[in-house]
Amino acid sequence: MGKKIGLLMVLSLVFFTTGVLGAGLPSFPEGEGVVISEVNSGDILYQQKQDEKYYPASTTKLMTALVAIENGKLTETFTVGDEIENIADDSSVAGLQVYEVLSLKELLYGLLLPSGNDAANTIAVNIGRNIAGNKTLDATVATQKFVDAMNEKAISLGMKSTHFVNAHGLHNSDHYSTPADMLKLAEAAFSNDVIREVTRSKTHELQTDKVKHEWKNSNLMLYPSYDALSEDFRLANDVAGANPSFNGYATSGKTGYTEEAGRCLIFEGEGEGKNVIGVIMNADQLEIFDEASNTLTTLIKDYDFIEWTGDKDFYANVKIENYHVFDGDILGTKTKIAMESLAPKDNNNSYTSRIKWDNNRIMETETGLQLQTDIKEGDTLGEVQVYNGEKLLESTSVYAINKMSVRGFLDYPILYWYITIVVFLLMVAILRIIYVDFMRKNRIKYSKIRLKKRTGRR
Repeated sequence: MGKKIGLLMVLSLVFFTTGVLGAGLPSFPEGEGVVISEVNSGDILYQQKQDEKYYPASTTKLMTALVAIENGKLTETFTVGDEIENIADDSSVAGLQVYEVLSLKELLYGLLLPSGNDAANTIAVNIGRNIAGNKTLDATVATQKFVDAMNEKAISLGMKSTHFVNAHGLHNSDHYSTPADMLKLAEAAFSNDVIREVTRSKTHELQTDKVKHEWKNSNLMLYPSYDALSEDFRLANDVAGANPSFNGYATSGKTGYTEEAGRCLIFEGEGEGKNVIGVIMNADQLEIFDEASNTLTTLIKDYDFIEWTGDKDFYANVKIENYHVFDGDILGTKTKIAMESLAPKDNNNSYTSRIKWDNNRIMETETGLQLQTDIKEGDTLGEVQVYNGEKLLESTSVYAINKMSVRGFLDYPILYWYITIVVFLLMVAILRIIYVDFMRKNRIKYSKIRLKKRTGRR
């Protein structure tokens, strides 16, 4: 995640404290856990209770999909078994039937669009058997193999405060995560081509050997009208006609709900060069879609990028005072990746960047920057820091582009050649005066000696 960028410095717009609001963003109720990010810049634009424990409900299924894709073939077919009966009666389901045959990709549609817990269990059993290398493995044991793989994947993604006990997300006190962890899952899931394709579909129709399915995406932001949704949904939520939560920037997402978890939503949207991913946990019924929709619109329409680095991640040239004469006085600096920040268009003048130098290498003095030691290309010089006013938002290491040596004694005659010339001329003049005086005195002395010699001959 990084783009190109252009003149000073680094990273993101990360608001570290709980409840810090990006300018212009809608407010979120106090009980919700929220993280809003922009993928291209890597910026975290809003965080609220991001490290607190929440129940993820069916947003769990993004992990189910990732593990399934990594351990199975999309064209591989599976036969639905009794595992689909091992869910609560009020579960969201894809309407699978025992002995029905579906491919893994078809099961992924049933998993992610209607949020089918029956599809989740079928995937867990059959992919669990793949992981174990045993097609006849007991369903319970196979499911545990799959859940173990989910937890291993969570660790590999850096989800340090997450634990899964099932593939569907139905409530269990030991099945939990955090908004910050679920953002890591969302970034991995939405970068997967298959998951992106499935979650961006509004509807998927399928005729199997037993039944015809029509699955609709549970992400309401994708539908201009409620009339496109099932009658059961419209009646249960008392909605009809135009959908105020519809957002043309919305691309994909995954919903979740249990009584203990509340409403959960992981969403993605794109527009005007921005790619926004958000996580909202423990929200109210339909308001969660309004919150997500308003957030997308604000970030895409009212925010813009500030570019801190340029081509090849160049940051800035800085002038060094005590430079070695053959190195020149300019030291180039760069970061490892291109850096940019997403900031409100009407408030981006308050964003600045600067280098905090490693004083063991470069010291900032009243007269300028002073080398403390010789520097090679690629040496770490300190870190680039991005500020909003006086608030530090983020930092990243900055590196030398060219080598530079500390000035030595022999540099001074070359650097200050005009003084050297004057001194040289003065020395020549002095030596000449000494020489002339010496010769004058010696000529007089020599003349006296000659006179004495002539006088003695007479």
